[in-house]
Amino acid sequence: MRILFLSTTFPDAHAPTRGTYNSALCLALQQRHQVHAISPRFFTEVYRPFRAKKRFQIPDELHQHGITADYPTSWYTPRCCQQHYGEQMWWSIGQTVQTALQQFQPDVILSYWAHPDGAIGQRAAGIAGIPSAVIVGGTDVLILPKLPHRGIRVREVLAGSDAVICVSEGLRQATCQLQVPPNRVHTIYQGVDESLFHHRTSRAAARQALGLTDDFVHLVWVGRMVPVKALPVLLDAAGQLRSHGLKFKLHLLGDGPLRRPLAQYCARTGLDSFVHFHGAVGHHRIPDWYRAADLTVLSSDSEGLPNVLRESLACGTPFVSTDVGSLNEIASPLFSRLVPPGDASAFAEGVIAMLTPAAKQAAAEFTARTWSDCAQEVEQLLQALCTASGRSAASRSTSYQKLFSFTKSETSTAAAMAANLRQI
Repeated sequence: MRILFLSTTFPDAHAPTRGTYNSALCLALQQRHQVHAISPRFFTEVYRPFRAKKRFQIPDELHQHGITADYPTSWYTPRCCQQHYGEQMWWSIGQTVQTALQQFQPDVILSYWAHPDGAIGQRAAGIAGIPSAVIVGGTDVLILPKLPHRGIRVREVLAGSDAVICVSEGLRQATCQLQVPPNRVHTIYQGVDESLFHHRTSRAAARQALGLTDDFVHLVWVGRMVPVKALPVLLDAAGQLRSHGLKFKLHLLGDGPLRRPLAQYCARTGLDSFVHFHGAVGHHRIPDWYRAADLTVLSSDSEGLPNVLRESLACGTPFVSTDVGSLNEIASPLFSRLVPPGDASAFAEGVIAMLTPAAKQAAAEFTARTWSDCAQEVEQLLQALCTASGRSAASRSTSYQKLFSFTKSETSTAAAMAANLRQI
């Protein structure tokens, strides 16, 4: 199969850790198929004051495995008219999409994130006359559908997709509650890279590699510093752990818009000697952080089934997390503690409770699912969609020669939209 993957959450050479779960799936699919990615970059990332236009290219690791990618600029109206983000993205990147359809000639389109990414994938598939599937990760079916206007768009994408792939059973049930036909909703759990995430390397060796000592309990958080991650709750819990006299270091691996205010808060409250901001860490370095840690922690207000915690378990490290999304599908009292969201006291108590040799041993016995396992199920689903569409490669090729070109009105609309947005 020729698979066109479309999502803003995909790595580039500047941000190799962005959406690594998507690149891992694409790498696994590339073993038996051909994958081309389109990953729009918002104009706020491309154009920076007093800097040249930023250029994006595919990371060498993906390129070496034969994956190709486009990174077109997407213009949008920040914080307003969110129900039109799909149209705005299409006006911005539609020509790139249609060029990819002509040159790559995919058999199926797979998107990650319902809106606007899934809306673009669905529209492109409609033009090409091929099936489309969308992967939902959590917020796009748990929170966005509740928004008055954008929620309608999300429901349209989910209802109009040939298949919706959910990364947990809980998300599948939530998706079905949005009036999506159950026979089109599929649970396919994500995997971990077993060559990276394992506990064959000892904790002592990992700590030595990272320059960490055994004088402290080491807690690790991995993610993007955005409001839904509820990092203030984690910092409040850190303050309570300090009050309990626990000698610990909280290592925050990641970046985002909240990094500066969170660091300022730590400085004001004296937590800066306990909490360390490491910024974005390369994907290949994260396993050592998991192996070195006593616990991985997650304080989010909303999640689907984050791969962070499965990667932690694969490295033999227990976790403490808020009880949100589908985390109960991988949690066990033997190696994890789930606490109510927003409750810093319960979080601190959970950390103390899980600092036991028994929890460490139980985590080491966890069997991780691989990306090959995940890709095999995705492959079977996509092949079934292609078979059900009943279109041969020859007929698709003929259609591609006829269908793909912007009309003059579409071209002028796209150009006008981009010009207007550049002035915002």
